[in-house]
Amino acid sequence: PTGGHRNPRYVESTRGFLFRLATTKVTTPRTFLFPHVSLLMKLHFVAISLAGLVLGAQAGAVDLTANTFDSEVLESGKAAFVKFFAPWCGHCKSMAGAWDKLGDEYASSNTVVIADVDCTNELSKELCQKIGVRGYPTIKYFTGETAATGDAYIGGRDYDALSAWAKENLGPSCGPENMDLCDHMQKAAIEAKQKLSGTQLDAEIEAVEAEIKDADATLKVLQSTYEEGKKTRDATVAAKNAYITLLRSVKRAKASDAETEPTKTEL
Repeated sequence: PTGGHRNPRYVESTRGFLFRLATTKVTTPRTFLFPHVSLLMKLHFVAISLAGLVLGAQAGAVDLTANTFDSEVLESGKAAFVKFFAPWCGHCKSMAGAWDKLGDEYASSNTVVIADVDCTNELSKELCQKIGVRGYPTIKYFTGETAATGDAYIGGRDYDALSAWAKENLGPSCGPENMDLCDHMQKAAIEAKQKLSGTQLDAEIEAVEAEIKDADATLKVLQSTYEEGKKTRDATVAAKNAYITLLRSVKRAKASDAETEPTKTEL
């Protein structure tokens, strides 16, 4: 499968077929062993190799890019636990084994997806900026109760801590698929939007995304203004501090001179 998508039914059926083929006892007449190898024996060896490839390819977390993030995380109806990383990051490498083990644990889950996003990938750089990634690894979770940019995970990074947290926090949440978990206001909001057509929903999503981009642009302008203002302030403070230091040194010298002048007595 491509694009980070898993089809558990396909994977399991393929695994089962290859396992049965790879473990089937080969009973071949002696006349077929030399100089020719039987077709069944060839298939036997090929199955062993393919089984390793299939099992290895499906191991670990799902790899996502900006092209697949929305469909796998925001629109899938699943809770998502996502690690945003860079290949050169030492902390990312140290937790890779635990993260992939967690991915294996939820590989066939219908309610939770464990994913990786390589923020150095050209397809994902803008996504990582939009999500608010400032360092690596950044781990976020996405549920029906979090913002579109997710909420930060700040727990342990070993497998036991990650697994325990996921079990406790990534269960089903309020949404069209779990209306029984919604309060009256949430149900009313969902039911109102369910009356819209797909085109109308797309238009609203695009409008909200445009507002988010405008907010990001405004923030960049404010940050730029802040940086310029900070430079001006720092330069002013440095100059004034030097001037204050001069004034205080002169005052200190004058006070010292006054203490050492001889006292004049009247005749």
